[in-house]
Amino acid sequence: MYWIPHVLAAFLAALATLPPTTSASQIYTWQDEDGTTHFSDKPHPGASALYIQPPEVSSPPLPSTIDAVPKTAPSPSDAALPLPSIALTSPADQQTLRDNQGHIMVAAVANRKLNQGHSAQLRLDGEPYGRPQTQLTWPLTNIDRGSHTLQVDLLKHGKVIASSEEITVFLHRARINQRPAPHPVPK
Repeated sequence: MYWIPHVLAAFLAALATLPPTTSASQIYTWQDEDGTTHFSDKPHPGASALYIQPPEVSSPPLPSTIDAVPKTAPSPSDAALPLPSIALTSPADQQTLRDNQGHIMVAAVANRKLNQGHSAQLRLDGEPYGRPQTQLTWPLTNIDRGSHTLQVDLLKHGKVIASSEEITVFLHRARINQRPAPHPVPK
């Protein structure tokens, strides 16, 4: 009977839209033998009474405040969500990484599912690394030794809606003169 509270809520919401001249109403509710919930303004055997108070009605806004209302309201799905955010989880800021091959594994976490127009873009030293993607891990290969900055942007239809904090990592490569051939970098 999960839907019964929703039916009751819808019914009470409909009652709330009655004109303000309506006085307090008495409504009766009961369930039949099939489990269906009924509402009526007339008593029924086995019904319980609900007392509904009329809503308080406020006056309409003044004409000067009507122009202050935005013309487009946020969609209900966006209004229910918290502000978008994304954060790097690995590597840590100021971390020293030791890898002779120049590999860095970058991971992030976002509070949005990366689908329906959402994607993430990694920035290595301020420049986009590869294409925006729907996964929050990036295996970086053949990165030069030294300090590097990492940042991730959360995108919606190509526009940045959130960015992580920029972190700095230090990559140590013991044998830089014996580097393997560079791997192709995704574009």
